[in-house]
Amino acid sequence: MTKIEVSQIEYVDVIVIGGGIAGISIAEFLARHSRLSIKVLDSAPQLGTFASGKLEGWFHTGALYSGHDDAQTFINCVNSLEDLINLYSSYFSEECNIALTETKPNFFTPAVIPNSKGWFNDRPVYLIHPQKNSPEIGLSGLKSDSVYLEIQRNRVLGRLETAYGQQHNWLQNGNCVAPIYAQVEGYEGLDCSLCYSMESIDDLCCRFDNSYSLENSSYEVIKTLDCSMNTTGIMRTLVTSALERGVTFETGVTIDKLLIDSYGKIQIKSLLCRTQNGFPKRLKARLFVFAVGKGFEPFLSDLQVLAKLKRSRSAMVVAQPALTDTNFVRMSTKRKFHFNHFLHNCEVGGEKFVYSILADSSYTNDDLVNQEYEVDIEPILDSAERYFGKDKLYSRNLFSYECVKTEFISQEEQKRRYSYWIESNPNSNYLCVLPGKFSFFPTVAFQCYRRIKSLINFEEYVEKTTFVPDVKVIEEANKLIADSYPMKIIRNCSAINNNLNF
Repeated sequence: MTKIEVSQIEYVDVIVIGGGIAGISIAEFLARHSRLSIKVLDSAPQLGTFASGKLEGWFHTGALYSGHDDAQTFINCVNSLEDLINLYSSYFSEECNIALTETKPNFFTPAVIPNSKGWFNDRPVYLIHPQKNSPEIGLSGLKSDSVYLEIQRNRVLGRLETAYGQQHNWLQNGNCVAPIYAQVEGYEGLDCSLCYSMESIDDLCCRFDNSYSLENSSYEVIKTLDCSMNTTGIMRTLVTSALERGVTFETGVTIDKLLIDSYGKIQIKSLLCRTQNGFPKRLKARLFVFAVGKGFEPFLSDLQVLAKLKRSRSAMVVAQPALTDTNFVRMSTKRKFHFNHFLHNCEVGGEKFVYSILADSSYTNDDLVNQEYEVDIEPILDSAERYFGKDKLYSRNLFSYECVKTEFISQEEQKRRYSYWIESNPNSNYLCVLPGKFSFFPTVAFQCYRRIKSLINFEEYVEKTTFVPDVKVIEEANKLIADSYPMKIIRNCSAINNNLNF
């Protein structure tokens, strides 16, 4: 006689597969604007364990992508900032500390509220753009490199001035309104009100030039709206809000199989999985949302979704204590010269941690983006030595780790497009999502909400209040969300050292 394994059966309106920033933000926004029952699943013991917890915590408002040939990723960053202010800053008034600021009479642009505590650090990111006498040009000698550098500079200054300078008023008819694509591409002036002069940046650049035995070169330094952000804090706030609205979270879940009705348009009948304790469970829902980065490919095959995805790897170096209190990024046309430094301040259990994250985020003119290659931290260490000096760098506690992100690749250009990706079929009961970047979470949540509204009929609900969390719910959310990976490294090292000293 065949033994039948007991399986729990559970039904909710919406199941979200993936407990990173995409899944969390989608569930929270949907719960805040509907009465649907929602459940979030994740394979890790805690939410935010994978890519969402390993990123360098860079809030992108477009600076890094302002020099791209195609301005779409830059516009996506600008649009996400608009969504953040319109959809989050009022409700999460104590946490979302970015707002419109009056820079001249009746003219408003976004800014981090000075001296505020919240998701975003009020120390801006300074963009260092090299000029024609820079090491990347001086050591190359190719005329084409100099021409390309000038083209990039003009794009950067023009786009950033249009979006965040004196060209566009973000306050229109009482709403926050970002500039559109045509405005960004239509501005040809090279005067940029965001250009800045800062002694600490000058010193860093001089030290970098001198490390190549070159005379000091000139740089365009631009004060951007980019900043470091508390990714863990954002996820914990969103999970707290979701919990208060009845969203349930289940971690340590292994998905065994999707039961699919493939007659006509594909419909998911059930999701077969196992709980953290290995107990079998059958989950049914009106709609399934796949917001999975790691392990996305099997789902795409099962659902017959045609999409080009790439898992890209990047290296991060953590330095404690911090190397400088200045956030900066060198935007270069050469991969080896690209470098960024971010300052992070965290307080856990009354203990304060201040550390730097170093990386060399790809902003290049080469074809390496579609090739598999070993992640190498040596270029990061080499640049850090040149900027800060060996003595200063190696006197810190230094750690490195690898971050793996799943990104959408444009089918037209076969290049990475750091843009969000949402795909659904009007006659199916599933939705596939990739955020592209953590910074896109406001737009991803809002656009998914709109797409879900078109797939399943439900009554919209708007609660016009301010977020005031319950202490017990905050504690539950804190347990659900993993510490950021750099903080895990630092705290583990601190514990080991304390034990050794004891």
